[in-house]
Amino acid sequence: MLLPTLLASAIVAQAPASPALRAAETLGLGPVLDAVVHQGVTYVALGRGGIAVLKLDGAAPQLVRRVEEGRRFVRLVIVNQSLLAIEQREEAHAFSLATPEQPRPDSLASALGSARDLTVVTEAPPTHAPPPTPTTTAQRLTITAVKDGDVTLSGGDTAGVREGSRVRVRTQDAREVVLEVVESREDSARARLGRGESVRVGDSAVVTDAPATARLFFPEPGVPRLRYGFHARPFLALDATTRLGRSARAGGLLLDAFVAWRPGDSPVVLSAQLEPVGFGLGTGLRHTPGAAYVAVAYSTDFLEVGIGAGALFGQKSCYPEYEYDPETGQPTEGKNVCDSNAGPSIQQVLRLGALDGFHVAWSSSILSRDNQFRFGSGRGEVQVPLTPSLSLFGAGGGAASGWNFGEVGVRSFLKGNGGAGTTVLSASLGVVSLSDGTGNALTGPSVAIGIERRP
Repeated sequence: MLLPTLLASAIVAQAPASPALRAAETLGLGPVLDAVVHQGVTYVALGRGGIAVLKLDGAAPQLVRRVEEGRRFVRLVIVNQSLLAIEQREEAHAFSLATPEQPRPDSLASALGSARDLTVVTEAPPTHAPPPTPTTTAQRLTITAVKDGDVTLSGGDTAGVREGSRVRVRTQDAREVVLEVVESREDSARARLGRGESVRVGDSAVVTDAPATARLFFPEPGVPRLRYGFHARPFLALDATTRLGRSARAGGLLLDAFVAWRPGDSPVVLSAQLEPVGFGLGTGLRHTPGAAYVAVAYSTDFLEVGIGAGALFGQKSCYPEYEYDPETGQPTEGKNVCDSNAGPSIQQVLRLGALDGFHVAWSSSILSRDNQFRFGSGRGEVQVPLTPSLSLFGAGGGAASGWNFGEVGVRSFLKGNGGAGTTVLSASLGVVSLSDGTGNALTGPSVAIGIERRP
């Protein structure tokens, strides 16, 4: 009994990941001992007994029929137009003990002829000792599905995988990830990826005692190939007035928008950003300050530093320039002078820490105007992870062109865990101020929301 059990276990452990294996799991057929394909039809030897006939050429696997369900086959071979199925069987053999030191083959009829109380059973009786547990190092598993940070494994309770177990996955890009199993069923198990961790369907895994590799503050996700999104801060202006000094119901919007792309496997990231642009409404005055730039940066898991070029834009600040009467010394009205805090800028970007973990980020610009360089804009952000899917952040900044803001909020993974296919939601409360260049600013509280996609 022990030898057939070990043989079946070895066959299950060595069964390669295949469409037949995934189809059997999808159809709930249990463990697969072997599978062959002939003229578009797949034949699967099931661990529960019998042979399943499957069609796998459609969108979903189809079970055509099951044959010989009472028999257990461990090997299938196609020979010309025949299916050769090798059966696992349990047979009794008798040996004569007339000479105890020299057992000799004997017939079953002779051995059973004098036995009156012998009960023959078709199933092995229960034993007091538990069945031998396969060693964890022998459990070869395969990843059959990856969706929204959940990983499905090809083995479950029958393969010795339990809730709380850990599996070591060797990815196709030669990285190793240790995941903790959060749910185990008879023939499959589910593990959860940590922040930034990624695996693919077909990756191999083994049960291990090593600690999980998921990190909260300093995950190693790699730099996403493509990111884009926005963060909109609508606000209600308090004590707003028109050009004539009358009270007005006013508000506005301060909007960030960005796209960042990493070509190939290089550590270079190209980005373009509106950081930010403001719109004021309700006073009859223009409030449209903003900043935009393009940049190139050297970016790794825990560092990003780059430089770029952009521009600040907004309204001119105009004021009268007085002249003085040479005789009386009294000021007299002179010409109207307009000063602008807009123009081309040089941009710097910096990030210390992990993009999806703890980090401090800074972005600033130097404004080029009137043959001199001066401060253009600056903004910073601090992010602190709270849970595997939630982070707290604080951000703020301002510019000479007339926009200012400060906010505190949270970020959450709506989908994914930082890699491709991730969607990040941001929500924050803060204060926004937009100036028209004359000192008549729109200022008030804001409730903001943002979305980031990583396809």
